[in-house]
Amino acid sequence: MNRNPYKLCTLNPKSNCHNCKNKDKIDCRFNIKHTIVSMLVVGSFLIVSVMGLFYIGRVTGLWWILLVFIIYIGLFFILIAPRITCSHCPYYAEKRLRFHCTGNMLTPKIWKYHPEPINKYEKAVTVIGFAFLGAFPIFSELYGIWFFYANGFNILDPAVLGLIIIFIATILTCILFFAVFLLLYCPRCINFSCFFNKVPKSIVDEYLKKNPVIRKAWEKSGYDLNSTK
Repeated sequence: MNRNPYKLCTLNPKSNCHNCKNKDKIDCRFNIKHTIVSMLVVGSFLIVSVMGLFYIGRVTGLWWILLVFIIYIGLFFILIAPRITCSHCPYYAEKRLRFHCTGNMLTPKIWKYHPEPINKYEKAVTVIGFAFLGAFPIFSELYGIWFFYANGFNILDPAVLGLIIIFIATILTCILFFAVFLLLYCPRCINFSCFFNKVPKSIVDEYLKKNPVIRKAWEKSGYDLNSTK
């Protein structure tokens, strides 16, 4: 089976990476160690968040908060983010049943590959989507703490302390999640048009020169390979 129908250098095991100008500057080769780290970081945040919302459900009876978050996780990571963000990534061009990149190797591939850059509406939804992902459990757990306070619980009560600990853990894992991606992965990610991507234009241009399919789609969208901006 031809896993590289678009003939991208990233997916070609015979690419001359040793002499490439972008060598060691971007994550243009799958790295299982980086993927494991990203899965642990994302997974820890989601697990702690679900624990906190489950706790709130038991205390307040508002189980819909947990249900909304679980449904959102499924929709965002399986349907929304893969279409508006991941489907523009060169790794998504690989002919596989699931996405296979440094940041994600679990999402099933149900969309076609889009070599053109991400448009402004997709960028906006990406930002809103990740903001909601981080904010929803934090503010929900903050509401749970307020619920205890409003109902006369003492802060030293084991039930209150338990939720406060989970709340702090949720904030810390959320910070870790975004810090790892924004500081370590995004500056080297080959999904160049993503809102969070910080790869310099000179490196992007060099990559496009080696991948005519992506270059053609980007130039058709108005990208100027000769521009300095």
